Amino acid sequence: MIMKELWQLIKLLFSSNPGDFDKPLLLAMKHYPFKGYRFMMWCGRMIYRADNEESIRKYMQTYAYTESMTHETIHLRQAQVAGSWIKYYWRYLVEWLKGNPVTHPASSTYYTIPYEMEAYANQDNPGYVASYTGDNLQRYKIKHRKKTYRSKGGSREWKLYIKTL
Repeated sequence: MIMKELWQLIKLLFSSNPGDFDKPLLLAMKHYPFKGYRFMMWCGRMIYRADNEESIRKYMQTYAYTESMTHETIHLRQAQVAGSWIKYYWRYLVEWLKGNPVTHPASSTYYTIPYEMEAYANQDNPGYVASYTGDNLQRYKIKHRKKTYRSKGGSREWKLYIKTL
């Protein structure tokens, strides 16, 4: 079953383009996203675990869901600027690898990816999506991002810091 879902995810890379979507579509899967994540943006879909369907429906009634939708829609706009899913995910992977996930905690690697920094910094501003051009992404490509992350003391402080960039 996990291989069937993985194949479905791979096919999505080639069966659509970022420009095909105005906002992410919800998609339930059994094995994705990995435990600990509520959603995973993949090729225009906000994927959630099917066994969390009831809690997702309740979550959709909250302001936090609006923030999550804005966050994931920012990723969609980033992919639209890149021009294809392959280009977007390749660039995302390169930035993730720059975060050195082998010698540093995976969470700090994730939070210091410029694509994630931009999405977290602006997830409380739905207007950011409407006027997205990709021009602001550069401000989140900071030198010594891992050192800066550590100096902030964790993800909560980091999320406040990146709003000031």
